[in-house]
Amino acid sequence: MKSKLSLLVSGLLLLTSISFFSCERTSVTDNGNNNNANLCATLATLRIDPYVAVTKGEQIKLTIDSLKDAEYFWTGPGNYQSYYQNNIITDYAEYYDRGWYYVRVARDGCDPHFDSIYVDVKFPQGTPSCSPANNTADFSGGVLLGDQSFSFVTFGNVLGDYEITGNSSNGDINYKFSAYWLTHDLEDGIYYTTSIPSIDFADIVRIYISNVNQSIYWVAEPGKPVYVSHVGGKQRVTFCGIDFSGDWGGTLYHTTVSARVTQP
Repeated sequence: MKSKLSLLVSGLLLLTSISFFSCERTSVTDNGNNNNANLCATLATLRIDPYVAVTKGEQIKLTIDSLKDAEYFWTGPGNYQSYYQNNIITDYAEYYDRGWYYVRVARDGCDPHFDSIYVDVKFPQGTPSCSPANNTADFSGGVLLGDQSFSFVTFGNVLGDYEITGNSSNGDINYKFSAYWLTHDLEDGIYYTTSIPSIDFADIVRIYISNVNQSIYWVAEPGKPVYVSHVGGKQRVTFCGIDFSGDWGGTLYHTTVSARVTQP
């Protein structure tokens, strides 16, 4: 039989081995928790890459840093949605692509993280090639008509459209913009003429220009640039050498017009 002393030594050795085994398991568990905590801490710091405003027609690209096993969900204007980390929103930016874009980043064991960024789409910029006198319209080429000097110019809401009108003794000029501009100040940049008087709300770059001269209704050729700027805090609209067509006695005639109007 084993002596009491040998039994006591055997018991102490068993307790010691159990204690060592227990400590080793605890150490492994702690390392796992620390790694997960580090990943969650990193998740909370993720930010969308800084973004510079683009001009209409350029690419819109959004990205955020990657994280192991993370899931991404983006939302934005026009019901935009994406589950990718990096996104090309469009290769040809339009004005309706502007707005706030949001991302949700999630990972098992961590609280979800959110970030957002405002994407602006700017108007193309330019300088008119002519300098008409302020609040005038100059006619040349084709059917020659008397120039106009506008004694009264108005900017504002006309039957649900944003319009600018200049009045002269021999006729008026009218600029019709998207109704979007009823609640926004006209942005500086280049707009483009359209031959369709009913402009879609979202097509904020279009402008319909008509002119009544010698009792004839003239309409600007589509696709031509019109320059909006601000001078002394006042809106100014200028265009140069645009062809206008008008029906005169059943015959379609053309004339060339340059004009400038400034908000009073």
